[in-house]
Amino acid sequence: MSTHLRKAARWVAAPAAVVCAVALIAQAAGAALIGAQLISGPSPFASCASTFAGNYLNAEVEPTIAASPGGGAVAVSWQQDRWGDPSEGGAHGLVSWSSLTGKTSWAPFTTCSGGTTSRNGNWERASDVWLSWGPDGVLYQSALVFDQSNFSNAITVSRSYDGGSHWSTPSVVDNHPQANATYGDDKEAITADPYKHGRVYVVWDQYDNTNPNTTYPAYFSKSTNGGRTWSSATAIYTKDAGTIGNQIVVLRNGTLLDFFVDTVVSGSQTTLELMVSRSTDQGTTWSSNPTVVSTIDTVGTFDPTTSQYIRAGDGLFSVAIDRSSGALYTTWQDSRFSVGGSNDQVVLSRSTDRGLTWSTPQLVANTPATPYWEYNQSFTPTVDVSNNGTVAVTYYDFRNNVNAAPFTDSVDYWAQTSSDGGRTWNATTRLTSSSFSASDAPEAAGLMIGDYEALTHVGNQFIAAFEVTNTDPSNPTDIEFARFGGSDPDHG
Repeated sequence: MSTHLRKAARWVAAPAAVVCAVALIAQAAGAALIGAQLISGPSPFASCASTFAGNYLNAEVEPTIAASPGGGAVAVSWQQDRWGDPSEGGAHGLVSWSSLTGKTSWAPFTTCSGGTTSRNGNWERASDVWLSWGPDGVLYQSALVFDQSNFSNAITVSRSYDGGSHWSTPSVVDNHPQANATYGDDKEAITADPYKHGRVYVVWDQYDNTNPNTTYPAYFSKSTNGGRTWSSATAIYTKDAGTIGNQIVVLRNGTLLDFFVDTVVSGSQTTLELMVSRSTDQGTTWSSNPTVVSTIDTVGTFDPTTSQYIRAGDGLFSVAIDRSSGALYTTWQDSRFSVGGSNDQVVLSRSTDRGLTWSTPQLVANTPATPYWEYNQSFTPTVDVSNNGTVAVTYYDFRNNVNAAPFTDSVDYWAQTSSDGGRTWNATTRLTSSSFSASDAPEAAGLMIGDYEALTHVGNQFIAAFEVTNTDPSNPTDIEFARFGGSDPDHG
């Protein structure tokens, strides 16, 4: 059931907070960067025993972020103590950081994080954390939870009424008690309806190892009482060879859009297609023929010095909506603009008609070209739109390497903004406080930089959360937090 089984099977073919003071730094090449701060620290679950090998204590990966609708408050969550090879998948628990307190907290999703049977938290591991903030001030956190020992799995949701400082007993969205790795949920995402108090949506995909022609359908559940109870799962899309990365966007007229990557197999050819399905009745029914946004022509991400596969965002995407204009934007990594399709770069597509039609993908990342294709990769992009319509995309690349022997694998995290709907892009702003080495990342079906990072906005200012590695094996990764772009109401 573990997430790594899905990733390995489907993408292997592709060759306690520490808050630092920050100062305003003028960035001549791009948007103003308001420093960078470290928000992760020593694991609160260090005493949690495990009979399985491969745990990376103090490894924080795959952050998610949300800003309060009223502005000013930001919360970040991540996987804490990620498991790697050989029993890769999930983490001891999920840790959250709140800008209101500058401190960390954790919901009782797992036994390591204080969960119990009576509180729906008697799980060995948690993964795929996702945050969404409702218009009534409730902050929702969803998790994929599972037992490595018997492959039982579920999707559960916890709520916070104080901006992420404290968390409720989780409610169960979907549950699969079982004795072997037969079927399970994966890659869930939660969206609080921005226009209806107490209405919340969860989407995910599900696999079935008993079926040789597995299709990995997309599923949907909703809550109308603030996440306390959930509707029975409804299938959104059941065709082709599988979906992954489902995410809900809510239009102003109440229409729900579910974005996902579909795997289409025709003979010996496998194609990834980014699709969007829509529902005009709050998720009761969905369009039978989703709109195809684009193919995703990814070749994966690789360490320039060793050619080792990097667990990054290949085959996935990020999506955002401009709440003022209704324009939609989606970004992913794609090889179509590289010489001979040798490496992935960041691209973007837009829709100005509620997702019915989409622009031809265009290159975003201005990673400088070098004679070495290994250094021309850009990966794991995330997109967001500020209040004034500015579009921002963040991503990793290797541009700060010296392109002569000895080669290095230094990575940095960057931001680019556009004031014309993504048609043209400003110069980059570096968000990482210093370059880090890809080879120091935990090994979890590849060097785990992460399937996704996080980006949101407060007013006209963007806030990013992202993973960096360390050279200390006892503290392999951390989560950094950075603001860039225009001013927000509290940080003008």
